[in-house]
Amino acid sequence: MKDIYVDFHGGDIKGETEDAKHKAANCIEVSAFSHKITQPKSSTSSNAGGHSAERTEHGEMIFTKDIDKASAKLWQACSAGTVYPKVTVYFYRAVGGSNSTTTGATANARTNYLKIELRNVLVSSVNTNIASDTELPTETFGLKYAAVKWTYAKSQITGTQAAQMDAEGAWDLSKNVAFF
Repeated sequence: MKDIYVDFHGGDIKGETEDAKHKAANCIEVSAFSHKITQPKSSTSSNAGGHSAERTEHGEMIFTKDIDKASAKLWQACSAGTVYPKVTVYFYRAVGGSNSTTTGATANARTNYLKIELRNVLVSSVNTNIASDTELPTETFGLKYAAVKWTYAKSQITGTQAAQMDAEGAWDLSKNVAFF
């Protein structure tokens, strides 16, 4: 089980999740996520071993969701080139499960293992897909950003997490530095 939620903090893009932790924030519930970061190779090589073009390329963060009340505002934001100051993406996974009686975890419990924070975010694409009569209409939307921060928390099968996050990384595309 995976659950992914996108929060446009204070923005006019509001989802319709019924999840108790994210309903008040009007988060968008998404079913799929993909993102590609590349380090282009320089056309010249160095005796020191450096082959990088020195500037990373962050592709769109692509999300798939059912068409919902956020759709019209996503279309509008993409058309207008609206920039949102802050967007957060929350990733959850199941813990406990079938042997929850021996692990101490609640059946169907979940843990927030990854959080991605974005600054100066643009809705860069929206692609609507109505494939057949048997499927719900879906859409993908892409986000581009000026800065990103990734925070990962390791969790035990019981669902407990350490007080400290296990790993954190960040990148500011405008300055080309590891800073958020």
